[in-house]
Amino acid sequence: MILKITKETEPHIRQRYYFAASAFVRMWGYNSMNDRRIIEFCEIWAHKNDHAPLSGLGEVDQYFYHEFKTWRGY
Repeated sequence: MILKITKETEPHIRQRYYFAASAFVRMWGYNSMNDRRIIEFCEIWAHKNDHAPLSGLGEVDQYFYHEFKTWRGY
């Protein structure tokens, strides 16, 4: 399943995608968004109803790190 985040994508889905992507940028820098696996993970996560913890950036980053590592067995 390959999804595409475009201007026509619903605003809340786009916001969720960028929220997830920002965690990877904080953890691994801007070049992490050149990794197709991370982009695909963010797109899929944006369409799910999962909620990341909002108590602090460290917890958000840990959440996405854990979710990415368990996603598809990476």
